[in-house]
Amino acid sequence: FWRLSVMTSELRVNTLKDASGNNSVATSFVANGSAKGWCNFQQSSSHTIRDSLNISSLNDDGSGLTDTNYTSNFANDDYVAGGHSGRRSSTSVTAYWLFPTADGGTIVYSTSSTSWTGGYSLGSSSDLGPFDMDLALCTIHGELA
Repeated sequence: FWRLSVMTSELRVNTLKDASGNNSVATSFVANGSAKGWCNFQQSSSHTIRDSLNISSLNDDGSGLTDTNYTSNFANDDYVAGGHSGRRSSTSVTAYWLFPTADGGTIVYSTSSTSWTGGYSLGSSSDLGPFDMDLALCTIHGELA
């Protein structure tokens, strides 16, 4: 009778190199430079997450407005968030956008969620407006708590 014991372990290194011993990068650069959250979601109809990392759920806050809620909170609200979007339509809409704002342009970042606005532009600032996107994509970089 043999008994197999599985132990958890950790690997502690300061620098990573490729197989030939070249192209080194500090592990702190890898850890700090990696996205800590991202989401591919649909605002229109069902507010559905297609795929994600560190996103626990979405809130539908109205036309073009969505909150991404994090599985693991960020250490502070000074992280970087960016996004873009698209919508299938036969209209003459020339640009689509998704950016972290809500309620008339107030930027809403918290350690547990970010508010996003999706919308369109017909070519002038007076034509900007929130609108539910078929494809909304966001990436969040920062330090987790």
